[in-house]
Amino acid sequence: MRWHQVLRSAFAWTTGIVATVGFTLLGLFVTVLPGGRNLQHRLAGQWGRVCIWSSGCPVRIEGLERIDLASRFVVMVNHQSALDIPLLIGAMPAEWQTVFWAKESLFRMPVLGWAMRILGHMPIDRVNRRNAGRMLQESSERVAGQRSVLVFPEETYSREPGLLPFQRGGFVLALKTGLPILPVGITGTREALPPGCRLVTPTTLRVRFGDPIPTAGLGVSSRQTLSDRTREMIEELAGA
Repeated sequence: MRWHQVLRSAFAWTTGIVATVGFTLLGLFVTVLPGGRNLQHRLAGQWGRVCIWSSGCPVRIEGLERIDLASRFVVMVNHQSALDIPLLIGAMPAEWQTVFWAKESLFRMPVLGWAMRILGHMPIDRVNRRNAGRMLQESSERVAGQRSVLVFPEETYSREPGLLPFQRGGFVLALKTGLPILPVGITGTREALPPGCRLVTPTTLRVRFGDPIPTAGLGVSSRQTLSDRTREMIEELAGA
């Protein structure tokens, strides 16, 4: 029923706004506490789960039990919808203290942008690619601080099924740091909240973790091979 979808969507967007404000204020408070960074990421995970819960979408997480939570990764995921970020933040272990690359416009949004900066997430300047070297350097420094990095190798999502071409930045980061790439496939978010749509359709969302792809000892010449292998694994995990 259309009215039911409108009510569900209004509830989801309202809950998301309230949760963003509330968890951001809590995040600011815990910065002064011992272990504040870890607490911030636990709060972020709870924020993601609240947002997805309010959408009415059940979540299935597969393969995480095989992953060593003490390790750190460059996590690479297919991108389908605005729901991907809260879904992933809620699904990934807080121990990884994961930071991600996101489009610069999100960082200019009140409250949400502040929360993203507090957690150490990094803006992608898609217009001025000369800033890519600085972003890679900042990412390497944060990885050295025992964090994982989440990258959408497509950088954006399309309205059509299938994967867009992969960009090179995440693979350069993985090769530079020697961190393994962790391929992850998402399904359901495009159906639940299509690009450009504001109405939520409750749909089962799945996050499937694959096997890590080692990068230690590989040179830049391996980038394309690494990209092709990662793409193949994400396509399999996402059923793309």
